[in-house]
Amino acid sequence: MLEDKIFSKTGLKSFQENLILRLGPDEGRALAVLGADFFFLVDELSRTLQVKHPQDAPLLDLSESEFPWELQVFTNQFLRECAQTSRQLIFFCHGLRNKLEEEEFQLQFWKILDEAYQHHFFVADSKKNYLV
Repeated sequence: MLEDKIFSKTGLKSFQENLILRLGPDEGRALAVLGADFFFLVDELSRTLQVKHPQDAPLLDLSESEFPWELQVFTNQFLRECAQTSRQLIFFCHGLRNKLEEEEFQLQFWKILDEAYQHHFFVADSKKNYLV
């Protein structure tokens, strides 16, 4: 897969690779039923969040190696909350991946995702009560 090649070049593990490492090969691969679009979106969205928020790992008391995983977990939760069932999730992710090619939709989507990110990673001590 292209995503695997991109991740191996950057030294980051894809969400599916991380799941296989944490859950074991059988359980991790069984989640492939969620579909390629789901795993693509988790990887792409979490990687973009990491680029947009490079200074947040220390604020969250996370190491540079923990931060990408936490972003993947957050993105996974965000996408799963957008659908009521795994079956709906497959269709949702396929449609979302296509819609994200539209610039206006992409802008609106990122406003929603950024707000969810702020709420998820809320830090009470931070200057504005939100991350940078």
